[in-house]
Amino acid sequence: MHTFQSFARATSRHSVSSSFHPSSLPRSTSILKSPFNPFKYSPRPTMASCPFSTTPPSSAATPIPFPLPRPRFPAKFTSSLPCDELSSLGHEDGEDAVPVPDTLLSSPRMVRNAVYSFVNPEDQSKNAFLLSWNKDLATEIGVESSKICKSSWNEEEYQHLVKVLSGGGRSLKTVLEDEKKHKDAGESPRLAQPWAHCYGGHQFGYYAGQLGDGRAISLYETINPSTGGSWELQLKGAGKTPYSRFADGYAVLRSSIREYLCAEAVHALGVASSRSLAILSTETMVVREEGGEPGSIVCRVAPSWIRFGSFEIFFYRKDRKNLRQLAEYVVDEVFHIEKDDPKDMTLFSEKYRKEEKEAEAKLTEAKAYGDEANSVPTDNTTNDSKDKEDDNKPDRPMYHNRFAKMFAEVARRTALMVSGWQAIGFCHGVMNTDNMSILGLTIDYGPYAFLDKYDPTWICNHSDTEGRYSFQQQPGICLWNLGRLALTLENLIGAQEQVDDLNWLSQQESDPTLEKKLKENATDIVVEIMNKSFRDVFLQDYRERMNVKMGLGGADELQVDDLTDIVVPALAWMDDHEVDFHQFYRELAEYKVQTAESVADNADQIETFVKKLVPTPVWQSRGDVAIEECKGWLGPYHTRVLGSKQLHDDATRKAQMNRVNPVFVLRNWVAQKVIERVTESVMKTRAGNQEPDADKDLLDRVLWMCQHPCGEDVQEEATPNVGDVCEVKRNNAGLEAYGDFVGPVPEWGQGIQCSCSS
Repeated sequence: MHTFQSFARATSRHSVSSSFHPSSLPRSTSILKSPFNPFKYSPRPTMASCPFSTTPPSSAATPIPFPLPRPRFPAKFTSSLPCDELSSLGHEDGEDAVPVPDTLLSSPRMVRNAVYSFVNPEDQSKNAFLLSWNKDLATEIGVESSKICKSSWNEEEYQHLVKVLSGGGRSLKTVLEDEKKHKDAGESPRLAQPWAHCYGGHQFGYYAGQLGDGRAISLYETINPSTGGSWELQLKGAGKTPYSRFADGYAVLRSSIREYLCAEAVHALGVASSRSLAILSTETMVVREEGGEPGSIVCRVAPSWIRFGSFEIFFYRKDRKNLRQLAEYVVDEVFHIEKDDPKDMTLFSEKYRKEEKEAEAKLTEAKAYGDEANSVPTDNTTNDSKDKEDDNKPDRPMYHNRFAKMFAEVARRTALMVSGWQAIGFCHGVMNTDNMSILGLTIDYGPYAFLDKYDPTWICNHSDTEGRYSFQQQPGICLWNLGRLALTLENLIGAQEQVDDLNWLSQQESDPTLEKKLKENATDIVVEIMNKSFRDVFLQDYRERMNVKMGLGGADELQVDDLTDIVVPALAWMDDHEVDFHQFYRELAEYKVQTAESVADNADQIETFVKKLVPTPVWQSRGDVAIEECKGWLGPYHTRVLGSKQLHDDATRKAQMNRVNPVFVLRNWVAQKVIERVTESVMKTRAGNQEPDADKDLLDRVLWMCQHPCGEDVQEEATPNVGDVCEVKRNNAGLEAYGDFVGPVPEWGQGIQCSCSS
């Protein structure tokens, strides 16, 4: 069993984060009760000025035709936050407007005092065509019901959609609707002004300066009128932006397919993720390490694309004004947290600050009249005496203002996201702070992988030579990343109930001694949040997820020893004997307890169970050991299940487990086969090949598999419609729809790693 390392080590500024995975937990988990310091503070500097531009006029906008959902114009993001001064010039009204060429708008440069830059996607619409359309997401974001399916579009609507999603929307002047009609109907016009987001971030533990959307351009925001949900549509691979640095702004078909499918796969497995609306093939040939590759654009969707790095860039530039403005926007528009009530803040200050000062004065007086020698710690000071000294310190009531509440919500969502990753066996690969969503969404799918055999040390990114982002490191890295975010918010959190007294706050920040007090306050508050909103939430959610996966019931059936007596030993057994992570749960669902009082009565079944799971070389070399060690966790499992009225029925438990444990997993070898076949199909289409192509609709089919991974959510003999082209029939086993993409990992597909350029 792996050595469990303290959470605190995860927070060292430039070191690899501590391992934290349940397989590494010791039998005793008392260490989890210890508080930890999430970050070290360093002095912060002065406020920067910020030019601010307003709403872009309709003359600079892009039309958004049917069947795409209606835009919110202007976008809340761009109308609420400061814009790049250069790109704002062409979006002023009247005489203030200064035409700026697209080549200048998209030229890589340093952008200061801004959260975003207006930039138009490069027009790659010539000979572009749609590869796949996600009608499930189209429904969710508010596409009109009559336009959900591709088969309902006429040729003009199809061409308009392809043109907009491949960057050619500005040429569609003929589709602009009458502005007066919209005003009379109270609707926003079908217009959009695309933008790219400016942010920084820590990459592999080191702050990298300005990063930003280098090949992603946000097209527009939309609101589903039925649900009120807000969504931001973004084109990845849409060309250069001010944040492209030395890159070309394009995306290859290979990486686009991986992101398009995996975002939906992760979502279907119950983990928060960005979503995929469409993927297109473009005529662009993109040069990468492997040579020239076909280009592609993915339309991906999320409620917000703000990241941890969005705050970091202002923090490291000492731009407190824009940092606060961004934080206020997230509080108001993203999380909808109520403003702090001035009356409550005043009452808190009057009650607790007076008591705090009196307590500090009494402590100072006591020390002045006491034995001074005994009050100074020496090398012989015991832990008990230190604890007594800490007990003498006055309690420090802490006011959690809206910025502390915002951070707590980010921590909670991040904990749920990473607990989900650990439960479904997902390894992200590049957990830099610029890839961390404030909404706790899985975003920026690059060199990811789903586990094959269970290996907590697995590194899916072959660029990660030190294993910083290995599977078992992921919770600790999330903690470290949260520490980086907390660092940017320290003064706002530490100001507590006085955060809206701007004169007072400015005085504190300008005096190193006073600012140190702000940092101390923030430390106490953030430590509390990290323990409650991250650590406790992670462990509780992970326990619940793993119990459901193992057939131990939901939250109401949770028992305190399930994690340490069953789950952790089972994971250690899988690791020791090279067991496939996903196959394990499907085979465990076949295990029967009703015919045996204990594992001793189930010898034949256990032997069959183990033989199916362990690789042939392992079975031949140490099969007997694998059987005996399996009984170590299977014994408590058998007793636990048999003793539960809700779980002891084998058929019911099997059905419950198979509803959450996937039979189809988007493993790297599966993704690679899909990429090869789709790429070949695309090249045939572009060459004008008229022969029948069985893979023309392959992405639609595999998308359906990603959205229905368990094989239990569609009734037997059903005929699900995947896309509007291909119907996939199911046999009695319910697995025919998955074709060659289920089953043992082929030898060539074991341990596939990808790079950051994927």
